[in-house]
Amino acid sequence: MSPKYAIRPATAADYWYCYRLTKTNMLELFTRHWGGWVSAKFREGFAVNVVSIVVIRGRRAGYLSVNNRQDGLYLDNIQLSPTIRGQGIGTSILKQLQADNTSTSIHLTTFVDNPAKHLYERLGFVAVDKRGTTIKMTWNPKGSAQQAGEILQR
Repeated sequence: MSPKYAIRPATAADYWYCYRLTKTNMLELFTRHWGGWVSAKFREGFAVNVVSIVVIRGRRAGYLSVNNRQDGLYLDNIQLSPTIRGQGIGTSILKQLQADNTSTSIHLTTFVDNPAKHLYERLGFVAVDKRGTTIKMTWNPKGSAQQAGEILQR
């Protein structure tokens, strides 16, 4: 059973927390695939108005960033503290996102070798495009995960 958590809107004061957490979690993958961490890219992509903070027992434990786009929601980022990973919180957050958006597709992009890819697949996200070392995945509530998977095979 996963610990109880809350989600709250981020504030500008959460920037450095999100920065450090993302760098801690993703540095190995960024270095392997993109040659390292680029601080300016994180700053450029961080939009506090679409970031939500995961809180457990009154402390920040992670965050997610979700954008509304014309083709559905785009999960730009989900990062959890290494101390709470593997406890079902990521699964719970993503399932809630799906439950709250039963008429909207959810898209994300991840590295092909990101361990989180298995979580996304388990929750019904399917690969729809591969570009180099990244893969775009989509969850379609209107049915056909098989149809989305067929897009990638073309």
